[in-house]
Amino acid sequence: NAINKTTCDRLGITTWETCPFWLRMAVTSTVRPLGLIRQLDVIIGGHTFQISVVILYLDAPGAYPLILDRPKFRTANIKRNW
Repeated sequence: NAINKTTCDRLGITTWETCPFWLRMAVTSTVRPLGLIRQLDVIIGGHTFQISVVILYLDAPGAYPLILDRPKFRTANIKRNW
């Protein structure tokens, strides 16, 4: 799970812990997340989930505000239309 730093700013999320790991991105680069939030409450389709998310600085046109793992979609019975 990942959240964009801009989304954190908009939601007023200002505290998080240091992220103890690096991520290998799809383009094979390695990045250190800005931080880690444990037990963030997210409501999807009427279901509340407590998730851990890494904070990434994604300053690109079309950057997603929040990226969730697929099990959350199944539990919430969300239909995906790729």
